[in-house]
Amino acid sequence: MVHLNAYKMKNSILSMTLVLITMTSINAQVKIGDNPGTINSNSLLELESTNKGFLPPRMALNNLTLVAPLTGTVPAGMLIYSSGGTEADGYYYWDGIKWLPLGPAITRDNYVLVKSAADFPAPVAGVITLGAGILYEVNGAITLADRIDLNTCTLFGQGATEDQLIYTGTAELFTGVNGGTIRRLTMIAPAGRIFNINAGGAVLANLLVTDCFLLSSSDVGTIRGFGGYVYFGNNGFYANTNGVTFQDCNYVYLNNSVWDVSNSNAYETFTGAFNAVQILGGSRNVATGNTAVNIAGITSLTNGSIKVALFLGVGTYIAGTFSNAWEVESIGLKTEKDDVAGGNVYITTPASTSIATVNVPLKIAGTTTAVNLFRFTAPGNNRLTYTGAKLQNFRVICSATATAVSSNRYFSVYIYKNGIKLAESAQTMKLPSGVAAGSITLSCNVSLAPNDYIEVWVENNTDNSGITFDNVNLSIH
Repeated sequence: MVHLNAYKMKNSILSMTLVLITMTSINAQVKIGDNPGTINSNSLLELESTNKGFLPPRMALNNLTLVAPLTGTVPAGMLIYSSGGTEADGYYYWDGIKWLPLGPAITRDNYVLVKSAADFPAPVAGVITLGAGILYEVNGAITLADRIDLNTCTLFGQGATEDQLIYTGTAELFTGVNGGTIRRLTMIAPAGRIFNINAGGAVLANLLVTDCFLLSSSDVGTIRGFGGYVYFGNNGFYANTNGVTFQDCNYVYLNNSVWDVSNSNAYETFTGAFNAVQILGGSRNVATGNTAVNIAGITSLTNGSIKVALFLGVGTYIAGTFSNAWEVESIGLKTEKDDVAGGNVYITTPASTSIATVNVPLKIAGTTTAVNLFRFTAPGNNRLTYTGAKLQNFRVICSATATAVSSNRYFSVYIYKNGIKLAESAQTMKLPSGVAAGSITLSCNVSLAPNDYIEVWVENNTDNSGITFDNVNLSIH
């Protein structure tokens, strides 16, 4: 009986297998997992299990616009799980153009998808005023004959090369008095300007433009009167006839801007009054006859900075002169900052320093000449005045030779700051006769605030006879 039942069981399994194979080949339906003999009539592939999951192919996505690490032509609907790439881990599907995250649909009341100009609000007098508080996503290349008032909204795309705003008019693409945010878009105005916004000094007015391409335009345009922040970050500028002008803005930050040699005239121009201007990183490649940065029109600036930027090409890098409010430290530009301030004065016409009272110091007499001054001035003989913008520490060195009116006299020489003796600088010398010259060297560290000054003073420690300094070289760095 046992052998008979085993035989029957083998036949049953064989029969079931043949049935499944026949069903698979005839109906092109496959079921994997529990209850393989039953499959939903609408299912091409069915998975069933109470204790196992579905594990799709896993790979690392680093760019949502590339099929890699897949190759060739990928059909829309391809599903993968990304793990370990620069994109966030999770399920993604290919929509035929790019990878999209697979997840619950997100709906927003303040969101508009713009696939054509008709998806924007209707223009009034040629101006499209975006709805307050609305997030506008540009999908594809949108051609506009009307201007846009940002109205503090956010206008963005998913990829700057694919999502574009192309303005066909001769005025400006962005107009009005309002700022806003622009991200991941290409902006083109072949016959006009991209920007002509005047915020009128509004304290809360801000303009943020990031991860964009601004190209092939007659003029990048003018941005003025922003009492808040103007921030341009990670933008590329190509083949523009004229650059951008910033006028009377409170804070302007230009980070990682790339200006290609295909641009013409002045790339970035500043006019009027600013609290702070920062150019950080990026590059400016300038052809003959063109200018990278024009600061000649700045009338007032509290703080300016150009750091870690690359200036190259044969054109003009800077038009205008850096004031002491600037700190400049970039490839292609001369370093200009308080840290490298310094200068020298030296005696060109000696004169006798008349001593009135023993052990009472007097400023050394003589005509001096100043050389190599940077953020220092020499407003009078034997004086160096610091004109930098911040408190700075300096090293002072003074070498001198002198002769005395009388023999065997002792003299002490000092560095004075703002008319006050720096005792640590004191050096004493003995002059044996009126014809034998003695020499002395002084050195000390000094902290100077803007408009502080230093001088060299002397006192007779023996009597009230005079002294003549034939040579004095006072240096500070």
